[in-house]
Amino acid sequence: MMVGSPDGDDVIVRPFACVVLAAGKGTRMASDVPKPLHCVCGKPMIDHVLALARELEPDRLIMVLGADREAVAAHLPGGVTVAVQEPQLGTGHAVASAREALADFEGDVLVTCADIPLLTPTTVAKLLAMHRDEGASASVLTMLPDDPTGYGRLVRDENGAVRAIVEHRDADDETLAIGEVNSSVYCFDARALFDALGRLRPDNDQAEYYLTDVIRLMVDDGLPVRAMPSEDADEVMGINTRVQLALAERIARDRVRERVMLAGATLLDPPSTMIDADVTIGRDTVIGPGSCLLGATTVGERCELRSNVTLRDATVGDGVLLRDHTVIEISSVGDESELGPFTLVRGNSGVGNRCKLGSSAEMNRSRIGDGSKMQHFSYLGDSDVGERCNIGAGAITCNYDGLGKHHTVIEDEVFIGSSAVLVAPVSIERGAYVAAGSVVTKDVPAGALAIERTHQKNIEDWVSRWHSRRKGREEQ
Repeated sequence: MMVGSPDGDDVIVRPFACVVLAAGKGTRMASDVPKPLHCVCGKPMIDHVLALARELEPDRLIMVLGADREAVAAHLPGGVTVAVQEPQLGTGHAVASAREALADFEGDVLVTCADIPLLTPTTVAKLLAMHRDEGASASVLTMLPDDPTGYGRLVRDENGAVRAIVEHRDADDETLAIGEVNSSVYCFDARALFDALGRLRPDNDQAEYYLTDVIRLMVDDGLPVRAMPSEDADEVMGINTRVQLALAERIARDRVRERVMLAGATLLDPPSTMIDADVTIGRDTVIGPGSCLLGATTVGERCELRSNVTLRDATVGDGVLLRDHTVIEISSVGDESELGPFTLVRGNSGVGNRCKLGSSAEMNRSRIGDGSKMQHFSYLGDSDVGERCNIGAGAITCNYDGLGKHHTVIEDEVFIGSSAVLVAPVSIERGAYVAAGSVVTKDVPAGALAIERTHQKNIEDWVSRWHSRRKGREEQ
């Protein structure tokens, strides 16, 4: 296809395919969970890599699977071609497993790994641009880590030209002294890549087919091979252990916190605030210490989240106040509502606009309409509440009878008194009142007052007689 170059000339952009290697066993993770499915910043590592690929818009996206391939394949979205590496005979063998998926492909092939979750599209785009600008057959993204132990070393000649990549376990002392290492991210010309893959030999300590040996073969063939050091070594770190996973988690969360602050949100204590990668936060929202915003959470503008608020897959409108220790899970809160402290909204519930939920109130699989209030220590389960209603302190819906869940309907402008119990299934029609302390088991008509109490009985002198009996028992 044709695109415009920075100087105004048209340049040819070759087709571009992305091959993601995800076939390894990940034994050093010491886990029954496949390594690509371990999470960084709230989502599996493989999802970070897929997001990178989607932003780069490759013509083809191939995922090479091997160990635990059923579990990993089940996680993949549509549009991803799966190639199977069986058995697992090294990284070169893994890329060769994608040969059939790229049989008729001519262009550039990006190769990366499912355990490099911090890699950014900006860096890959720079690598791809250098690869194309210099007409390279292979281009390697390298890094200069503080500790290069375990990484393959990039060997250059006296003029700085790439000569080879030597794996750590196969390197001599002189080679191990090299600080520039392979990141396992490459760009290849497809034809040159598969030609070299067909000539690989497992002549190494692990008796595997190394993708890194493709570099040496291309150099020996006189083909142009380039290397580009990453500006940030953390970006291309691979994850092989739980320790490295924790380090990647810290780096990823620092990135997210920086992003949301630059976008206009205030974090009162950034290090104590946990924000997942897919969370969005509006301008002028203030978030207190100890808060956790997880999953696909969205918070609007001008909100105030006080300390230790937890949002998980939640949608919060504009101008919302969430007091300390409020928890919202898979639910929504409308504009200018106030919740908490210690309020729990869960189970795909919905709080309307300008609502107020008091301390220790709870909603589960329920809706409450605009302008309604739900006071402290109240509970709504499997309920639909209309607009401008008042749910008194300690009022609850009894939605479970020991066998199944039942529904409660509370229409607009209903007043539910304190400590009332609504036994589902039941409907309270528009404008009705339920007296405090009532146990309601039948529908209440519009505008009616429902009251269910026994008559109060006062027993005179009961307290003194009770104390006398107690004293007598103590003396025996």
